[in-house]
Amino acid sequence: MIITIHQPEHLPWLGLFNKIAKAEKFVILDSVQYEKNYFQNRNKIMGTNGQPQWIGIPVNKKNIEQNTIATTTIVAEGNTKNWKKEYLRTITYCYSKYPYFNDVYPIIERCINIDTPYFCEINIAMIKEFCNALDIHPEYIRSSEIDYGGGFKSDLNLNISKCVGADYYISGPSGRDYLNMQSFEDAGVGVVFNDYHHPEYPQRRSEEFVAYLSAVDLFMNLGFEEAKKVIMSGNEDLYDFDKNVVSFK
Repeated sequence: MIITIHQPEHLPWLGLFNKIAKAEKFVILDSVQYEKNYFQNRNKIMGTNGQPQWIGIPVNKKNIEQNTIATTTIVAEGNTKNWKKEYLRTITYCYSKYPYFNDVYPIIERCINIDTPYFCEINIAMIKEFCNALDIHPEYIRSSEIDYGGGFKSDLNLNISKCVGADYYISGPSGRDYLNMQSFEDAGVGVVFNDYHHPEYPQRRSEEFVAYLSAVDLFMNLGFEEAKKVIMSGNEDLYDFDKNVVSFK
């Protein structure tokens, strides 16, 4: 059983979809603390001037230090502009002239209009819908809905891995800085570091390629079928689990 674990970021970048595509189970890490000014409720898209711009979901800052990603709420409509209309207007303004706008926009619109007080629900819906469009079909598990025993950093990932029956855990490259490899080995869970090199693709408006935008930019430019090929080109070889050799595709 191959798993990966990641926070349900908003409009994720290419690397997350690459990692999910290699896993049989994707554990959505929504039980950890919400982090202000990170990618949990916002991300970057290509602006009309060829420069990146932020887009996101406004969240309630009250008692935010005590909230997890799963329990952080969206700002009430009465306390801000109609953010859904502004959000969708921004997407339209930035991407309506792109070749695959009519394929991508309905997914974004459908997810943004979900009736929920929790921003995480919108993020998860977007991730699932985009994965489906990319023909990526893992089993989804929310960490907030399983009893993995808690933990922090290395212990957190190991406890979740054991809880969901993982034989292999796909980690991002930063895991090298904090994972206790001996504890994973002792538990019989192999660790694979998914080193991802951001591929380039044709981008409208920008004279030089802009990396690390939301994958929405890729989808709008190339469509889902070609987008998946680009996403998977960031590390081109397969991992041979039988021979325990690291090399991804």
